[in-house]
This record gives sequence, C-alpha cells and structure tokens, in this order.
Amino acid sequence: MRPHPSREISPPGRRPLQLSQIGSHLFIITMLLLSLIPTYLLLTWSFKNGLQYRWERWTISLPLRWRNYGAAWEIIGDYMINTVIVAFVGLVGMLLLSLIGGYVFARMSFPFRETLYYAIIALLMVPWVLSFIPAYMVYVRLGLLNTRWALIIPELAGGPIFGIFLMRAFITGIPEELYESARCDGAGVLDLIGRITLPLALPGLATLAVLNFIGVWNSFLWPLVMIQDNEKQMIAVGLYKLARSATSAGFHGWTSQDFSVWGPLYAGYVIASLPLVALFVVLGKFYVEGLVDSGLKV
Repeated sequence: MRPHPSREISPPGRRPLQLSQIGSHLFIITMLLLSLIPTYLLLTWSFKNGLQYRWERWTISLPLRWRNYGAAWEIIGDYMINTVIVAFVGLVGMLLLSLIGGYVFARMSFPFRETLYYAIIALLMVPWVLSFIPAYMVYVRLGLLNTRWALIIPELAGGPIFGIFLMRAFITGIPEELYESARCDGAGVLDLIGRITLPLALPGLATLAVLNFIGVWNSFLWPLVMIQDNEKQMIAVGLYKLARSATSAGFHGWTSQDFSVWGPLYAGYVIASLPLVALFVVLGKFYVEGLVDSGLKV
C-alpha cells in the first residue's frame, strides 16, 4: 500500500522540530551567549595596554600584554597563598567533622539523637549577620584578632552544620548489610568510617568541598574586619584593594588616567578565578553527582 502523496514521511527515529522547540532552543543559545560575554570581555581586557583598552575595547588586540599578569601577581600573589592555606586547612577539618558527624547521626543510636540533630540543623536558619558582632567579640577576647586562626576556626565551627545534614542523607542511603558484614569481620568504628563510608560518600564530600572552597574564596566582610596585615589577608579583600589602587592612584607606574591600569586589574581577576576553575574541573563529575544524589535522598 503506497502512502498518500500529500503526507510527509519523517525519517525513522527523528521527529520534525516544532516551532515551540525552535524558540526554546534559540532562547537557551541566547542566554548561553549572554553568560559568556562577561568571560570574553574579562579575558580580552586582561591582555590589553592603555591604548588598546581605550580604542580597541571590544575586540582582541595584538600583541597580547602578558606583562599585565606579572604586575597583577605581584599584588595579589600573597593574598592567594593565604587564601589557599586557610581554605585547605578549613576544608580538611570541615570534611572530617562532617563525615564523622554524619555517620554518628545516621548509624549510631544514643538518647536524644534526633533532638540533637534537629537542634544542629536549626542553626542553618540563623542569619550569619546576627552572630557577626558576638563572634567578633569572642575572637578578640581569645586573642585571635589578626591571625589566620580567626579565619580557619569559623570554617571548622560553621561548615560542618550543613555538612552533617548532607552527609547524614548520604550515609543513610548506604545499605546496612555492608556495615553488618564489616562488624562480623571485626571492623571497628574507624574502619566502618574509613573503609566503607568514605568511599561511598565521595560525591557528597566533593559537593561539600566545592561549596565550602567557593565560600572561603569569596569571603570578604569577615577577613576585612579580622585581618589588618596585608600579609595575612584573603583574596577577595586583595582584589578590592587592587581595584581601589587601580582606580585612584594607579600602581607600578601605571595610572588610571591613561587606561593602562585596567589590563592588570582584569588580569588579577583572571588569576583569582583559576583555582576555582581547576577545582571544578577536578571535582566537577563528583559535584554534579553529589547534587543529584543529595536531592533524591534528602
């Protein structure tokens, strides 16, 4: 039987795009391009000198001004090293406490376990700004003002609150039979945490690591108040000082009047974003998997 000539036959396995689908695809592509424009401008401006920035602002200019990155690093290099130290120490401690706390509330039985758990989770509802002044007074009384411990301890004290909530959801989803088998083989609590819980909870730990590292990297107000020495300051405050010096008096012989300072300024922004990009490249797969799993389990 031959098909009617007026009917159109679509190839097998393919459907013709409808007008609504074409519109949605164009909208997504437009939003993607709009989101990439700031990144393009940031990279482009970071390689320009004063004249290129003034007269060729929207296009790629040759030769590339690699000197901008050297000038920016001389200013923000110490800030980045300090931030990496604070973020790494705080991150390791936060992940360890979150893993242990999540295991305790998910697998161990003790009186008032649920009450204590929900009391900890209730701290997530308290705005951070309400505890800013009391926390400042506590750290001043402890003699931690203008020390790196004033930046690390808040990560160890506040980070595990959300970490316990997330890790408890992950650990609850691990079959109990695995723990029972390990206990029959003589495994202790540390063995259960290190050999069973840790490998199976890697997506959740990766999610916590990315979120915590981004939070530490972008922290501004607390380091600005607690740290006075530039040698101990964080990268967000360093970029703020870089922008102020660039737009006021200039630095390293460049002044804002001839636009020469804007290239090193944007180069500093690029340098500061590289650790975040590298972290997401390394942990991106686990991060996405952890978000999906945590959404299903929670």
